[in-house]
Amino acid sequence: MSSATFEELRACHAADLYAAFPRYASQLRWSAAQLRLERERRMRTLLATAKERSPWHRERLRDIDAATFTEDDLPSLPTMSKDDLMDNFEAVVTDRRLTRDIVDTYVEDLPENLYLFDHFLVVASGGSSGRRGIFVYDWEAFVTLCCQVGRWMATLPKAFPSANLWAPRGAHLSWIAAQVFPRPGGETRIAPTLPLSEIVQRLNALQPKALSGYASTLALLAGEARSGRLRVSPVGVATCGEPLLPEVRAEIESVWPVHVYNYYGMSEGLYAFPCRAGDAMHLPDDLHYVEPVDEAGRPVPPGTPAAKLLVTNLYNLTEPLIRYEVTDQLVVLPEPCPCGVAMRRIDHVVGRTDDTFTYPGGVRVHPLSIEAPLGRHRHVVEYQVIQTERGVRVCFCASGPVNLSELSATIATELRGCGLTDPEITLEQVAELARQASGKLKRFVPLAPSA
Repeated sequence: MSSATFEELRACHAADLYAAFPRYASQLRWSAAQLRLERERRMRTLLATAKERSPWHRERLRDIDAATFTEDDLPSLPTMSKDDLMDNFEAVVTDRRLTRDIVDTYVEDLPENLYLFDHFLVVASGGSSGRRGIFVYDWEAFVTLCCQVGRWMATLPKAFPSANLWAPRGAHLSWIAAQVFPRPGGETRIAPTLPLSEIVQRLNALQPKALSGYASTLALLAGEARSGRLRVSPVGVATCGEPLLPEVRAEIESVWPVHVYNYYGMSEGLYAFPCRAGDAMHLPDDLHYVEPVDEAGRPVPPGTPAAKLLVTNLYNLTEPLIRYEVTDQLVVLPEPCPCGVAMRRIDHVVGRTDDTFTYPGGVRVHPLSIEAPLGRHRHVVEYQVIQTERGVRVCFCASGPVNLSELSATIATELRGCGLTDPEITLEQVAELARQASGKLKRFVPLAPSA
């Protein structure tokens, strides 16, 4: 067993990141033909690895010849869902050490040394359905993931103070990445679930030059800046994790003289990056197959809204995601892009929006305050949160025993931390959750406005 510390492993990993970054940045200049060749090369490696080392994929891919596979053969592959992944997790992954118990414990406890077996990093996501997904990246895949996120800037981050308003401590991708590859100059993480006045106070003290977070949080901060309560002058602002609506972008850019850069990302490893020629984003077409499809799974042409996506992560060989269904709604824009990047552009994402609950007195509760305790519980597989007059009602499906009093107390503590006095928590275990007519689940249901 290795005796390397987290800091020793992190330093080696950072060196590999710095060495790989120029190569991935240069791929932004590739032609569409070069991108296709790279996708097919990576796909053949992915299929061969999955057939050899993943019992679940081996059966599904038994008639596929990985060595001669081309992009035109993609529709012949079966799709997979989050339920497929989590119900068959140990048969999907390609390393037999990665059991559900080990990765569940990692997500719930977060070890001091984040490197599992000195080689893997684990992230979790509730996703659009409310069911927690667990995604394991090996050493090289995590380097690729982080290069994918940042390469559009052409250079690695410069050293200046930044404030990050993402999810608090937990097995979230943003938190894990910040621990493994901290930003030069220092990065202060401020939970968006804190009372707005406390966030403003901390930012005024920090005076960050870079500001990043959820669009809904940054819109509130822009309002605080307009009022004069927030006194910061960022030179860079970035959002991710929620749709960036045009009116929200306009509000932020009217307060600070910056262009808001928007990312579209997911814990499954896909990150679309901002286009420098406008407000759209580019798909990382060298590292993923992304198929926009309709409700029936049929391809939709550029310019047509997709009902969902089929995503194939071409670089994560530890947990093969092949034509993985994501219920996001987006539009792939016609090519070519005026910026010169041959990777496809997408319009802003309109799916998977979480709602912030607002209570009397202006108390705001960000979805993360409730997602965090639910996401840490291994037996809570799906949930819906309904706002009530003085708290929330949580309906959930479970795969095992749930300590209701403990879970209720944890959620109540989070809500009190947001400023809600004496919150009332109702937990209800159900066989299935009520869904919209489309079959989609609205995970956070706010109170209807008063007449």
